[in-house]
Amino acid sequence: MWATLIVKRVTSFRRTADRGKSTVSEYSTSLGSKHTAQKSEHPNNWMLQQTIIGSTEISRAHLTPEIRLHLLTPNCPLYHAPAPSTANGNTTFAEPFWSIFWPGGQALARFVLDRGDELLKDKSVVLDLGAGCGAVAIAAKLRGARLVIANDIDPVACVAIGMNATLNDVRVRTSGQNLLAKPFGTDQTADERFDVIFVGDLLYDEEIATVLETWLDEALRQGTSVFLGDPGRHGLTDKLRRKLRKLATYELPDNVRRENYGFDTATDWIYRTSLGSAYPLRIFAVLEPHSSFR
Repeated sequence: MWATLIVKRVTSFRRTADRGKSTVSEYSTSLGSKHTAQKSEHPNNWMLQQTIIGSTEISRAHLTPEIRLHLLTPNCPLYHAPAPSTANGNTTFAEPFWSIFWPGGQALARFVLDRGDELLKDKSVVLDLGAGCGAVAIAAKLRGARLVIANDIDPVACVAIGMNATLNDVRVRTSGQNLLAKPFGTDQTADERFDVIFVGDLLYDEEIATVLETWLDEALRQGTSVFLGDPGRHGLTDKLRRKLRKLATYELPDNVRRENYGFDTATDWIYRTSLGSAYPLRIFAVLEPHSSFR
C-alpha cells in the first residue's frame, strides 16, 4: 500500500536509496528563492491542482477539524495503490509528504488555534518551516497573524498549501526557498523578519536535528520565538530536549495513530538556547504553569 510505505519511511527513520540522504542533503540544495502569495511557480500549476483535487479528499479527520485540508485518506484509491512510477516524469505523487497531516503539525496547529490569540497578538510575521500541507500556517492566519509564510522545498507542496489556504478563506505566502542552506535571516527584507517560527515534524533523525538546532539558535539570538511539534522521533535527542520547554501534549485521533505506527501522542515545545534563557514577557501567557523543562 503506497500510503503505508510513505508513513513507514518517516516513522521508522530509514533513508532509502531513491531518497538518498533524506534530510541534510535535501536541505543543502536550494529549490527556489521567491515568495509567492497563494500561488506557485510550478510550470503546470493548473494541471497540478486538478491532479491534487482528483487524488485527495477534503478532510477534517484530524486534531484541527476547524481546518479543511486536501489529504490522502483511506477513501482515496491512490492511498491503497502501489508506489507510483516516475518514469513518465510525473513526480506529483512521488513522495507527497504534503498530502499527510503529520502528528507534530497537528499538535502545533491545535495549539495555535487554542492559544494563538495570546501568542500572536503582538506578532506580525510567522514562518511555518517545512510546512507540508500548510495547516500550521493556516492556523496562524486564522488567529490574526499579519503575514504568514509557509515554507517547503517541495514545489508541489507549495501548490497544495495555496489550495488548502483557499479552502479556509485565508491568504498565506508560500516559499520554496531552502532556508536552512543559509544562516538565519539571510536575504530577509525588513517586513519579512520572522517574529515566530513553527517547526513541525522535521526531526527525522539526529542529522537534520543538528542542522536545525544551529539555525534556530541564531533565530533566537535575533529575537524570534520558536515552537516545535513532534511525536517523539529520533531527532528529538537528549541534547535538543535540554533546549525545550514542554507546552502541551495531545492525544492523537485513532485514524492518525493507525497511520503513524505506534505514535499515540504529539507534543509542543518552546525552544530556547540554554537553561538560563529568558522568554520575552509576551510568551509567558502561553506557558502552562505546570510545564517543565525537558
